[in-house]
Amino acid sequence: MISFTDYALAVYPFLELEWFHRTYYRVLEAFAEGRVRRLMISMPPQHGKSVGATTLLPAYLLGLDPDLRIAIASYSASLASKFNRRVQRILCSAEYGELFPDTTIKRGSKPPEYIRTADEVEIVGHEGSLLSVGREGSLTGNRVDCFILDDLYKDALEANSPLIRANCWEWYTSVVRTRMHNASRELIVFTRWHEEDLIGTLTAREPVAELKEWAQLDGLPADTWLHLNFEALKSSPPTGIDPRMPGEALWEQQQGRALLEAKRRLDPLQFESMYQGHPSSR
Repeated sequence: MISFTDYALAVYPFLELEWFHRTYYRVLEAFAEGRVRRLMISMPPQHGKSVGATTLLPAYLLGLDPDLRIAIASYSASLASKFNRRVQRILCSAEYGELFPDTTIKRGSKPPEYIRTADEVEIVGHEGSLLSVGREGSLTGNRVDCFILDDLYKDALEANSPLIRANCWEWYTSVVRTRMHNASRELIVFTRWHEEDLIGTLTAREPVAELKEWAQLDGLPADTWLHLNFEALKSSPPTGIDPRMPGEALWEQQQGRALLEAKRRLDPLQFESMYQGHPSSR
């Protein structure tokens, strides 16, 4: 089996991967293999979280298992559809075809019995599919083997709204969870906005383990969430997952320490939430 990192570089040869991207992709690979079934990832803005989790990962999952039924959800149907179209472009690429020849989708009008739209695509000759939906959208009649929830809040204004947070939680419990079965997997990935966002609410109600060492990728109880948080500026002690010393930037070449410190001075509380993954009450 090709590793997730090697696959990513094959279908996206222009990718420039820093050390934390390779760490991120190794964790996503464990999720794709089913070694981790419930995964939360929080990361600062503009650090490549959606490229890994919502663009590259669905195609990789379908390559490993063409019968997998995947759903992508985001704060709007249009954004979720954009992710779906990006995945479809990977599925149609020559590089992907060489890696996963059994995973193909409809081209033009053939085969006519299969679906291919901006919101849904089916794998030819298999039971697998990729469905995209906006937050609070319907999934009636669809069984989901793997859910990927990416950026369920558009911005701080939405995340700070008690009504939107309550609606998001109700949609998650009444729609997302009802489409799942015993072997289903969940991936939640977004920038933190509020202490009572979806990650915060789940952490308060269900068992969550902070990912600090590689050994945690194996033997985790099925009902436990694994949480990986990348701080823009390292403030916690070094770990096997994130060996940086306190004060080091996550991606110095892209968003260096000086720039991040300037952002922190503008709004320390928002910085702790969005860039450090540590939201707190104002």
